[in-house]
Amino acid sequence: MKKLIALVILSISFHSCIKEQEGNGSKKDIYGKWNLVSMSGSRPNSVATGEAMSWQESYTFDKDSTFTKTRVENAKSTTVSGTFSFKKETDGEYLILTHTKKTELIGSCMGNLQEIFYFSDKNTLSSTWKNCDGPGLEYKK
Repeated sequence: MKKLIALVILSISFHSCIKEQEGNGSKKDIYGKWNLVSMSGSRPNSVATGEAMSWQESYTFDKDSTFTKTRVENAKSTTVSGTFSFKKETDGEYLILTHTKKTELIGSCMGNLQEIFYFSDKNTLSSTWKNCDGPGLEYKK
């Protein structure tokens, strides 16, 4: 009986650890619309928010692993799309977006069809573009 109780407690403990990890930016949290909320440059204290940003932008992530990106700049709206996946690395989990075609809306260090993001906290998706002199872009649901 003691072994059964210990097994139940261990199972509950393990399950709660999994739930805690899922809440810290996970696949379940990605679905829906994410809006650009801040943009930073390479100079210290060069953060813009709201209407002060160079453009407005959003991503919509669907359960079929597709995304749509919409940017509004100078009163012109541009929409692109593609697929997304997750990649686990030793320093965390990354969101990989693969666009269907080459476009200037791809914020990438590699100059290819991919954009890479990470969860900087539970509710913030951050672009890795800033690692190679691109703007620091942060999105919230």
